[in-house]
Amino acid sequence: MSMRRSFALAFVFLFFIISACLSSPAVLTPIGPTVTYNPFATLSPTPFLPQPATDTSLSPPTLTIWPTVTSTPLPGTRPRYNIQAMLDYAGHSLSVDEYIFYQNSTGVVLDNMVLAVEPNYWQGCFTLGTLSGQGVAGYSLEANRLEVEFNPPLAPGDSVNLYIHYSLALPPADRQHIFGYKNGQIILVDWYPFVVPYINGWVLHAPGEVGEHLFYDAADFDVTLAWSDLSSPLTIAAGAPVANGNFRLNGARTAAVSVSDRLVQSSSTSINGVTVASYYFPEEEVQGERLLEEVSQAVSFYSEHFGSYPYPSLSIVETDYYDGMEYDGIFFLSRSFYLYDDGTKLNYLVDIAVHETAHQWWFGLVGNDQALDPWLDETLATYSEYLFYEQYYPGVADAWWQFRVEAFSPAGYVDSTIYASDDFQTYANAVYLRGAQFMRDLRARIGDEAFFAFLKDYVAQMNGKISAVEDFFRVLGYHTGADVSDLMDEYFSP
Repeated sequence: MSMRRSFALAFVFLFFIISACLSSPAVLTPIGPTVTYNPFATLSPTPFLPQPATDTSLSPPTLTIWPTVTSTPLPGTRPRYNIQAMLDYAGHSLSVDEYIFYQNSTGVVLDNMVLAVEPNYWQGCFTLGTLSGQGVAGYSLEANRLEVEFNPPLAPGDSVNLYIHYSLALPPADRQHIFGYKNGQIILVDWYPFVVPYINGWVLHAPGEVGEHLFYDAADFDVTLAWSDLSSPLTIAAGAPVANGNFRLNGARTAAVSVSDRLVQSSSTSINGVTVASYYFPEEEVQGERLLEEVSQAVSFYSEHFGSYPYPSLSIVETDYYDGMEYDGIFFLSRSFYLYDDGTKLNYLVDIAVHETAHQWWFGLVGNDQALDPWLDETLATYSEYLFYEQYYPGVADAWWQFRVEAFSPAGYVDSTIYASDDFQTYANAVYLRGAQFMRDLRARIGDEAFFAFLKDYVAQMNGKISAVEDFFRVLGYHTGADVSDLMDEYFSP
């Protein structure tokens, strides 16, 4: 912690002074046993919630085989995932063929590769059938870590095509875990093996009691979902428009999906060429429809002040999960927000919706290590809530501070990791709420012109990348010569 803060202070000081091709692969034998674990204890939601006193008549598409990549990719090509899944909706299971293209842009020779396999945390959920690819010598799977060995090693600039066949027996979801099935809805999040970032080595963190432990490189996704059960129509919501069970996302961190025989889709709206759609249970039609206006306003405002919205659409999905959770082009909202909505502007239905919308920038466009630097997305998404109210509902903007922040008397260091506490409120008080106070004070110190110029430049410079604390303050240093060392002392760990 102290070393990371020293780097940040160094950047602040420096810039304030400056201111101014897949062959017929063989099926391989695993190197060691496959080990499964029970789900980790308590995953936390993204926004802080205090404890309270597509087409609905789609036909199953035909799966097609992804063609072998034969052309030489350009340097720095993003990972590509082609995922073709057959869903047994009533049986809560999937059979999946996944094709991964990965080019070694790490600058070092790789003798192995690490993929995250989150479904393996649920006993009996993930069953690996086949893993193959040119140059792949073997693999091992333990907990959520799938390690693939190369022979010969993968040289810088070289690429590999992996093929993985597996099945998922989905677990029942609960209010703490969004993955799985519940109440006429299947939610697929982090449901496929993906290559973890390489930063001086492969980085795959262990889960904590609070917060999100994963972070992601930007990648391209081509997902096809087919199903054989025609007994009832299914509504599919994803991070991009779904046509015949297929959707594509470019430059995204994740590819999340909701499938339901209960959810209905609202009439969609378009803002700056972005289609916003709301998916809700029929009983909450009023709330589901009015979210369209609020989220569309947020997309418009954030696009203007942060940078263009990165995806073709945005799906708002009601779920029985107890809070909200963001993914690229899609986010999930707790049904409790809909049920207890009072029709006002300053309530959790609206507030958490605009928080999750902000994550399309602070998580989607600008990635970060969510385990070690969670403030880089949560602090900015929380303060973005205030910016939304300041713009559209100035009459309640001051009340937002009491409703969202001051009522909890937040304390703690903004740069806390997810491992610093096993209590979510303590964690959120530091990372979300003290973080919002830091952004407020930073804005007051440097002025609106520099503050908004900084946010837009930060997105532009870190678009598609993984940001670190040093990047935040490096970009800030381009836009102000103000001394913020006292704010660092007040809000950040020594």
